[in-house]
Amino acid sequence: MVRKNVSPAFGVFYNPQINIINRYADFSLAATMPLTLGVHIKDSWIERTYFYGHVPAVLEANIGHYSTRDFRSDIGMGLGAGYGLQINGLDISSGFVATLAARTWFFKGSLTFRYLFHLNVQGTGYHSHALSLSVNMGNYFNKLTNMNKMSKFQKF
Repeated sequence: MVRKNVSPAFGVFYNPQINIINRYADFSLAATMPLTLGVHIKDSWIERTYFYGHVPAVLEANIGHYSTRDFRSDIGMGLGAGYGLQINGLDISSGFVATLAARTWFFKGSLTFRYLFHLNVQGTGYHSHALSLSVNMGNYFNKLTNMNKMSKFQKF
């Protein structure tokens, strides 16, 4: 039985991105796929344990920090919309997706805080709200340090 309350679930998040437009240092238009896999543990609101997955395709506008490889800003944000598939145990649904992200420096890497909303329009799933925290510390930041581009934005 589902009541109109919040029931948390926990998972892992991965967000591959391809920039479609990135002619400017601090703006890009990107195709992203913010994938989430996780588990919901039975509680008093949703009385069953199940695995879930969320596979949306999103077109996202990014400005500022981490919007392109040549970004110049200490802070940045992204705003996107798309359509996605959500799997909650045996319930499958699809619907519209909206996402909002904020980015800034985190030590020698980049920190992204993202909110994602899935509006269920077809199927037997739920509307969902997701919060994710990503630390982007790939080889790219090491290359920036070696090329001395990061010294313009951050003091080590």
